Amino acid sequence: MSKQTELPGFYEKRKTLFGRKTAPEKMLQTGRVFMDAGRYDDALEFFERCQAADLVRQIAATAMRAGDTSLYMRAKKVLKEDTSDEEWTQLAANAEQAGKHTMAYLAHLKAGHEQEAARLRRLAQGLSGPEPPAPAGPPEGAEQGKGD
Repeated sequence: MSKQTELPGFYEKRKTLFGRKTAPEKMLQTGRVFMDAGRYDDALEFFERCQAADLVRQIAATAMRAGDTSLYMRAKKVLKEDTSDEEWTQLAANAEQAGKHTMAYLAHLKAGHEQEAARLRRLAQGLSGPEPPAPAGPPEGAEQGKGD
């Protein structure tokens, strides 16, 4: 069994992130501690400040496999890269397979797949089946052409 490293607390994290004298190696080391603990958002904060693109790509790959749309978007932002339609589509599929319907919905929206997004929105809201039809006209018994 390996010795578990304790995560920095709020003040230590802030001091490391924003300290003028913090060395890039310290940023990298602290980011790795958060990454190893599965605290990917925290790790991205450190990796962004020390240009650790390879580690950010690892987090992006983890997010892609897990269907974690928000984490994937954050990693791509740190990398200053756009996300392709193929990546959005794969992310949506992975999210839906993992039961993360809201994240799949967002990925489909970003890919421009409006019908899939609408299906997932209904699924995320606990509704199933096809979209209900829009009303064709005024309700029965309402008189047409008369104003109030």
